[in-house]
This record gives sequence, C-alpha cells and structure tokens, in this order.
Amino acid sequence: MSLEAIVAAYAGLTAVAAIYILVVTVLNEAWLLHTGLIRGKKSGELASILIPARNEEARIRPCLDSLIAQDYENLEIIVYDDESTDETGEILDGYAEKYPRLVRVIHGKGLEEGWFGKPHAMQRLSEAASGAWLYFTDADTIHKPDSLGSAIGQAEFFKADLVSGYVRHTIGSFGEAQVLPSIYLLSMIAMPLWLVHLTKAPLISHAIGQTMLFRTAMYRRAGGYTAVKNKVSEDVRIARLVKKQGGKVLFVDLKDWISCRMYENYEGAIAGLSKNVYDYFNKNMFVLIAATIAVPLIFFVPIIGTVWVPGFLAAAQPHFRLSFMLCFYAWVVVTMGRMLPWYVPLIYPLILVNVLSTAWRAARIFSTGKAIPWKGRMVK
Repeated sequence: MSLEAIVAAYAGLTAVAAIYILVVTVLNEAWLLHTGLIRGKKSGELASILIPARNEEARIRPCLDSLIAQDYENLEIIVYDDESTDETGEILDGYAEKYPRLVRVIHGKGLEEGWFGKPHAMQRLSEAASGAWLYFTDADTIHKPDSLGSAIGQAEFFKADLVSGYVRHTIGSFGEAQVLPSIYLLSMIAMPLWLVHLTKAPLISHAIGQTMLFRTAMYRRAGGYTAVKNKVSEDVRIARLVKKQGGKVLFVDLKDWISCRMYENYEGAIAGLSKNVYDYFNKNMFVLIAATIAVPLIFFVPIIGTVWVPGFLAAAQPHFRLSFMLCFYAWVVVTMGRMLPWYVPLIYPLILVNVLSTAWRAARIFSTGKAIPWKGRMVK
C-alpha cells in the first residue's frame, strides 16, 4: 500500500472518530437536558445534608446560607470541620449556635491511618447522619433553594440509589479555562451518560463528588466511603460499588441548581487536576502512554492537516478538515450546554495538553515515592 493510501485511510479514521465524539457529545447533552426537566420534591423522608470542610473560610458561608434556605421540608445539615487551620471551625460553630435545630458541626480530631482526607470526612459524616437520604456536597458549592428537592425528585423518578451530575462550573480566569473543561472529556469521548442508569455494568458509571445523593440503605450496603478510603477518585469508585451491589446510578444535569468555582487560577487548577487524572487512569502507565499517543493522532494531526499537507497527500486534507470541524463543534456543544466561556472551543488543544501534562506530572511524582500537596495534606 502506498504512503498516500495509508495517510488517506488514517485521515478517514480521524473523521470517523470525530463523528463518534460529536454524536456522543450531542446525545449526552440531550440526556442532561432531559434530566433537568424532572420535577423536584418539597417534602418526604429525612434528608441529611453532609458537608466536608477543610480550610474553607472564604467559601463556607455562601454554601451554608444556600443550604439553610432549602425549601425541602425535612432535612438536617451536618458539617465536618476537617482540622482546618483557618477560621472555618469558628464560622461553623457560629452557624450551629444560630441554627441549633438545623446545623450540627463535627470537629475532626485526626486522620486515621490508611485514609485519605475527603473519604474519611465523608464517612464520619455518614455515621452521624439520621436521614433516609445522604446528600453529600462540597463546601465550595452554592445551591438554589430547590437543589436538594430536585435531586430527590430525580432519584425517585428514575428509581436511582445514587444521583450525581454536572454542576455549573464557574470559570473566572483564562488560566482556569485551559484546565477545568477537561472534566467533560469523559462524557465527550467514552461515557454515554444515558446508559449509566440503564446498565448494570460497574464500568459504565460516572459521578462527581461535588454533589452525591445516596439512598442510605444502599450506601451502607455498598460499604460507604470505608470501601474507598484510600482512593483519590472516590466518587467514581463508590458509584461502581453501588452498581456491584445491585444499585442504580444516575448522572444528571445540576447546573440550574448548583454552582461552584473549583479553582481560582491556573496553578490551582493544575494542582487539583494532577491528583485526579492519573488516579482515574488507575495509575496505569500503559493507559497513560496510550492516551499520550492517541490524543495527538486523533486531535492534533487533523488541526495541522487542516492548514497544510504536502501536495502528494492532498486527498487526505478533506478528511482532516472534517475531523477538525466536528471536534470543534463538539466543544461548541459542550460550551453552550455547560455555560463555559465562549472561547473554550478555540483553545481545546491547550486543554488536552494540560490534561496529559498533569497526568504525567502526577506519574513522575508518584514514581519517586512522593505525593502531591492538597489543602495541607499529601495525596498519592
């Protein structure tokens, strides 16, 4: 086979891959739009809102204020002060004093051996909860009054044991925009979100720890966060455990009810992503190498080929251009659906580069026996 034929076939494959990416992205956005139409609940069984907080003095007030204002009638709020070194503990005690029947504070007294910080906080919270529903949410989230009721309504409508989803991720700087949209890559490339609740396969599971609503009985049957006590990607892994126990996992659109600014600059976003991406690859070097090879072949070469190819390879250029345009349109769909900055589709190569570089950064650090610092603790 001639070089021209090989390159033409390769260009055709990149176009096929781009068609797949666009189709998966569009179907996922359609699914998310559908889930946002489910009516919420205003009353029902007791729901425990559980918040892990470590050094969150700048963010905990808006989070708590939004949760205290929930219009779901039967709830309790428990916050775990995870050995904060700032004013978080004092702020929480003030809320508990002001709302004694609603807000309870647990002050952590050390991280048990073998545990990572967040799973430990989540497990301690669950042990203190009394609700039939466990609504875990991060301390940097801000909720509309019907966020809890909407999640319970979605769980009941789809008969789900775990509900998680995409909140609205607020991006305040160009540096954040180069990194944060990478959290949507899985649902653009590999994860058909509408299948998460339809199949029993644990690998077809997705969850984001910013908001996780469990039926308490299934949470305890799955082993709670004890079962993922030393995992960075504890959210996805506990979703898989729920499925292994016969439970149903649901991934929905939460952006109309919950917002969150995860990071404040490029450096913070890189640090946050580093601790998660390589762990999501299951710390498998083979998978990381394969992704490092595949990303340029699928995404970067077509960009170059769109602009220029040698004259004798001109037959491949239309396929490269089609591939590039379809990938660009997929990012447009994500940008519109997730309410990201308008320029995100123009910088998606930077996003991909940052994903790979953070994964390699984590692999390099972990290979030396070191760990990544996060909120005053070391994660590896």
